Amino acid sequence: MSMLSRLRLRTLDWARDSRGSMPVEGVIASTWLIWWYIASFQFFDAYRQKNINLKAAYTIADMVSRVQPDDAVDSDYIEGLNTLFDYLTFSRKPTWVRVSSVIWDDVDDRYEIAWSYATGNVGGQTDSTIQNDAPRIPLMPSGDSVILVETNMAYEPIFNIGLRARWYTTFITTRPRFTSCVKYDLKDGVTLPACIYDSDVDMSDNTSDDDTTDSTIDAGG
Repeated sequence: MSMLSRLRLRTLDWARDSRGSMPVEGVIASTWLIWWYIASFQFFDAYRQKNINLKAAYTIADMVSRVQPDDAVDSDYIEGLNTLFDYLTFSRKPTWVRVSSVIWDDVDDRYEIAWSYATGNVGGQTDSTIQNDAPRIPLMPSGDSVILVETNMAYEPIFNIGLRARWYTTFITTRPRFTSCVKYDLKDGVTLPACIYDSDVDMSDNTSDDDTTDSTIDAGG
């Protein structure tokens, strides 16, 4: 019998051999089972945290939309929303919340920012930056307004199974429920709460560079 024939027979015998080692097979099966369990837990946790993040964002957006006509929001209120967001999401990493009032200007044919405030190191929305998000904002009649709530939180996987760390962001638009617009209070002791502050107003020091004469807009500087 040739060497090639012997090799072929041994190969066929090995292929037909149904014997095995239970300890070895048990170790192999257990390894895959443990990996599958950890991976399932990690993916479930990632989607769970994303769902919690979305629910928390809708909660604070609903709170802003329920502001009464005689009330106003301010920087302290929005900072408090960020604290609430951290509590609802159990976040262990820094987060930020940005709340803006967006209006549609028929004259300029674009969305504009009535006022905007962001927590953390993130700047508020401006007439320029909001144009990047214009396709995500619903159509509105001229002069109408919506509340835009944006949130951001970091998520880091518990186990390293190929799922990378990521940012969970939300972009929620909601219409005020009890008034046509939500007022913002600059809290400078001079400027009264108003629905619209010019987009050039710097919300950090209450200054403006447009010298507006609109009675509903107080430059405050």
